[in-house]
Amino acid sequence: MDQHVMQVVQMAASVLSGVIVFAALLLLWWKSYSPWLLMALLGAGVSLLFRLASAVAPGALNANPMMLLVWPCTGLLVAAGLLGYAVVEANRPGKSS
Repeated sequence: MDQHVMQVVQMAASVLSGVIVFAALLLLWWKSYSPWLLMALLGAGVSLLFRLASAVAPGALNANPMMLLVWPCTGLLVAAGLLGYAVVEANRPGKSS
């Protein structure tokens, strides 16, 4: 397979997975209005912007090293938001264990 085609498929898969995660978090937040999910949603949205920027202009992220530091932090926001939501839901009264 051609190198360029592989890069296009890789970028498309990355952006598509970001869109799917964002949509899933949006649906969960819409149902519960949890601040934890809002935090995860914001992290996923910023991460998606980074993915799109990387797909459109791959060199732009390398030009600013701070962006390469901020991007992984968006993943931490998503993970912390999901963990917070899971803990709240797991400890909600009336939930069977």
